[in-house]
Amino acid sequence: MNHIGKTKIIHLGSANRTFFEGLAFRFPAGWVFQSAGATYMGDPPVDDAGQTIVVIDIDHDRYVELGEQSRRTDIPGAEVPVARLIILARGEEPRAEYDELVDYLEMPLAPWRVMQALHRLSATLATRQELALLKNQLSLQTRDLSELNQIGIALSAERDFNKLLDLILTKAREITTADAGSLYLVETDPDILPDTNNYWADKRLRFKLTQNSSLIMSFQEFVMPVIKTSMAGYTAISGQPLNIVDAYAILEDSDYSLNRSFDERTGYQTRSMLCIPMQSHQGEVIGVLQLINRKLHWLTPLVDKEQFDHDVIPFDSRCEELASSLASQAAVSIDNMRLYEEIKKLFEGFIYASVHAIEQRDPTTSGHSERVAVLTVGLAELVDRIDRGTYREAKFTAEDLQQIKYASLLHDFGKIGVRERVLVKEKKLYPEQLEAIKFRFEFIKKALEANYSHRKIRSLLERNREEALGRFTHWDMEFEDTLKEMDTFLEVILQANEPRILAETGWQRLMDISRLAINADGREWPYLTPQEAHLLSIPKGSLSEKERKEIESHVTHSFNFLNRIPWSSNLRNVPEWAYGHHEKLDGTGYPRGLNAPQIPLPSKIMTISDIFDALTAKDRPYKSAVSVDRALSILEAEVREGKIDPELFRLFVQAEVYKQVF
Repeated sequence: MNHIGKTKIIHLGSANRTFFEGLAFRFPAGWVFQSAGATYMGDPPVDDAGQTIVVIDIDHDRYVELGEQSRRTDIPGAEVPVARLIILARGEEPRAEYDELVDYLEMPLAPWRVMQALHRLSATLATRQELALLKNQLSLQTRDLSELNQIGIALSAERDFNKLLDLILTKAREITTADAGSLYLVETDPDILPDTNNYWADKRLRFKLTQNSSLIMSFQEFVMPVIKTSMAGYTAISGQPLNIVDAYAILEDSDYSLNRSFDERTGYQTRSMLCIPMQSHQGEVIGVLQLINRKLHWLTPLVDKEQFDHDVIPFDSRCEELASSLASQAAVSIDNMRLYEEIKKLFEGFIYASVHAIEQRDPTTSGHSERVAVLTVGLAELVDRIDRGTYREAKFTAEDLQQIKYASLLHDFGKIGVRERVLVKEKKLYPEQLEAIKFRFEFIKKALEANYSHRKIRSLLERNREEALGRFTHWDMEFEDTLKEMDTFLEVILQANEPRILAETGWQRLMDISRLAINADGREWPYLTPQEAHLLSIPKGSLSEKERKEIESHVTHSFNFLNRIPWSSNLRNVPEWAYGHHEKLDGTGYPRGLNAPQIPLPSKIMTISDIFDALTAKDRPYKSAVSVDRALSILEAEVREGKIDPELFRLFVQAEVYKQVF
């Protein structure tokens, strides 16, 4: 029979005590008989170590209440009742309803009937106890699986690598009630060549994290070779858990040993240890989880030797299984996190390469996008921290800040759709247009010279020599004045060509010049073509209205390009935030003419950063850099005109965010 532990037979009463004392000699091994005597009236002493059957004799209260001890409570999470064998007088009827843990025997007693009844009750108790144990084990497993599942969900949701490692170690200690723990990561040593015959030749362990509930301490990361003499190294190389009952009692001939320097320095005592390899789904060991000092009560710190002696217990097989399961989940999470970081690094590499390629089309703007990203993220972080003012409720998550960074880096990407000659246009006329004017002026001078020469020849032919020569002096002076006037005209054109504000007098002189022309070679040659006169008449800057629209179209090009990228859900706002960086609060911005409520907050922040850097960056062909104070004054004027956000500008100035790029 599959009875659990020993069975205690307790006899209450005295009528058949001699009978049962004699019968006790026939009890199987593990059964114990105890007679409480005829006068015993209290609860029977139930033994926690096994099963109990109470025999109630005919001279004892047949239906005595067994009290609190009528149910076993030594099994965690379960209760196993005590069985009863009630002796009835001849002809007496049982009073209780049917219960498989209660049996009845009528006098006179036969030994074989008594033994049969006791065996049946013992077997029933054993079955009940086995079921209770199985129920308890199932409950524990269900709880463990649920906890591991919750841990897995938490691990998969964490996107911060350091927080992920901290969560892994914390949860590992929690489910094993470990007082302390450390986490090691396997990494490649760049200074050592790989060895095809020794996988671990170019590998090392990085002591990445430690926790201790009983000590407040600081630590620094360090690296160590992957060798079997350390427990972490032994675990990594073997790929198997290492369970140490007492680290102070490790045999001298063991491959590994305990480094006691920490204990000697702090007074801590490293007793029980459990080292678990963290293996990826490819079977590669990517780290080691080291748990120290399993405790009876996880939240109780270990402060003296007595507690180390009493409260520290070995890690059992359940702890090993739980820690191994968690280590497997942790390895997958770390592997995924590393892959995520590699993909992120690759993606950012493409972003920076794209920005660099765009800025190479206009080298004078080199670094602009990166500086705007620094300023925008810096101001966004400041907004996230404030607890008063207009934006006290505005909060940016790490993912939001990542989106702001990417949107800032790519805000000018649409310039790829703008003609390069427009992007780098330094003056109002393109170089070839100015050269054409200069060539035309030289041609006009030559034509005027030819006209004067022709007049001289005709005068010589029509008049006598003396009279003709007399006219030459006047004509030469007239021609010299004409050449000087041509030079003056060209100087006016050159001055008007500069990307400065064109004065009214300058515009008028241009109009006068544009009305001049000369007939030569049978056609009329204007000093300035209508297109040239139009470009030179640009009142400010170097761009015509058409060219300005083309430049402004880069915002729409940026949005259209970014909108084609299949952004993940945590980056879905990048196109929209980049789209709004030239919008103004009063609706005078471009390309959509949005007003304040329609402009996303990150776009408002980016606008300030973009304007500031455009003003203070190194000299560009079409403008000179201004000082920080001058740039802030210009931004302040924009605030007064209701174009940029006053609260954001105040934060930008007060916190001196701009110093992050100076």
